[in-house]
Amino acid sequence: MKVLLVYYTGTYNTRFLTDRLEAALRARGHEAERVEIRRGTPMRSAEGFDAVGFGYPIYGFNAPLPFWRYVKGMRLAPGQKFFIYKNSGETFAMNNASSRKLLRRMRGQKAAFAGEYHFVMPYNIHFPFERDFVRELLQKDEKLLRVLVCDLERGTPAHIRSNPVYNFAAAAVSVQKFGGPINSFLYRADEDKCTLCGKCAKNCPEGNIRIEGGRVRFGHRCDMCMRCSFYCPQDAIRIGFLQGWKVNGDYRLRDALAEGPPAQPYITSESRGFYKCFIRHFADIDARYAERFPDGEN
Repeated sequence: MKVLLVYYTGTYNTRFLTDRLEAALRARGHEAERVEIRRGTPMRSAEGFDAVGFGYPIYGFNAPLPFWRYVKGMRLAPGQKFFIYKNSGETFAMNNASSRKLLRRMRGQKAAFAGEYHFVMPYNIHFPFERDFVRELLQKDEKLLRVLVCDLERGTPAHIRSNPVYNFAAAAVSVQKFGGPINSFLYRADEDKCTLCGKCAKNCPEGNIRIEGGRVRFGHRCDMCMRCSFYCPQDAIRIGFLQGWKVNGDYRLRDALAEGPPAQPYITSESRGFYKCFIRHFADIDARYAERFPDGEN
């Protein structure tokens, strides 16, 4: 197959998944090309590809606005395959509704649904994930990536079921359109910490940050991807109303994957509170993997 991967990434979780997915496809002898969405990215034609994969992080139970602005301009041919690989820091049921607009648009173009897959990646907001938890998440994601490629080859799409209640609730809490621009008025760089390295301005996917007059200045088209505050080497950026939930620091995902799973499972049948939702999610991945690969990785 020849596969086009079109994705948006905030703190690079989706880029990491795309790297792994591209490698998995190439290892199976398929061709893969990719487009990372940021402001000003030229529209890529899907012509000539057997399948198009759409990847994005879930923001407040919805796909990010920059992702949606881009993909709604894409045209797929009737019968052309598409699949979705999305990610979030938890598996709450309302996340099921995040692809509703994309699915509706692809149905309108009569594209052929080839599966939807939900990966869990570490938080860049709320609170940081512990290292052993990150290692366990990445091992499960590797299994799910293999499941995705297997399903794509076999033509057996996996569905993530939403319903009108989830769809309505997700639409109701979508605050990116207004929340990002409003909150951006409160963004600041702590002048006692900031070294004016320019990393935030260089890497902002919306081109919303600039260095001017010896200060970091923020515009008002922020989509709250958290890349600037997450990767600031001095932890100098204050993010307005969300400051109490700020997470700063690189998880070093490649290193965490190479370290392998933790010595003891992080998620067990005794996990409670926030972590309880992962019990069923991990068991589902293991079951799907075992069904497709009864002899292990071969």
